[in-house]
Amino acid sequence: MLENEMTFRLLLLALFVGFVGHRAYYTRKIQVREEDTIDRPKEVEPLGKLANVIALPGLLAVVIYVIYPRGMQWAALALPVWLRILGVALAVLGFGLLQWSQLALGRNWSDEPRIKREHQLITGGPYRWVRHPIYTAFLMILGSTLLISSNWFIGLTWIAMTTLDVNWRIRTEETMLAKEFGYRFTTYAARTGRLLPRLFR
Repeated sequence: MLENEMTFRLLLLALFVGFVGHRAYYTRKIQVREEDTIDRPKEVEPLGKLANVIALPGLLAVVIYVIYPRGMQWAALALPVWLRILGVALAVLGFGLLQWSQLALGRNWSDEPRIKREHQLITGGPYRWVRHPIYTAFLMILGSTLLISSNWFIGLTWIAMTTLDVNWRIRTEETMLAKEFGYRFTTYAARTGRLLPRLFR
């Protein structure tokens, strides 16, 4: 059991290092100059700010779990190993979707909601079925922490943070996209799902 726990601690650490590294790589690769920005929110909405606040104890809990797991034992769940492995698989699928979505967006990607000069409405790749596959990937990756860590505090903290952050980002982005692309976006939105493909049209 102890060997299994060490493995999952290392996997959780790898998940966060991979997630932060992926974001940092694309933030550095696709730098946006302010003069190339047409539209962006003036400030982060309260939901976004609350998400940032929740992320702090979530990050601290992960650090404690990785370095000194007994410090997070009070929130431990008795999950079977197979379910925790399922969490790892969910995270791997999430990273795959994240990378596929990044490649589909290309130079249209930004680390925050914004419309850039010569911005394109991407409807290929995963965007053929889902309007925000990157945020779906975020929920898959960070939501998997509940299963991998087998710790309700770590899992629910990251699920809550991601849900709040994704919620305000989607509403902000869709408002800007509708303003920029008009009928093209509304017809595209009518046949796609926000986070999951539409089952019925």
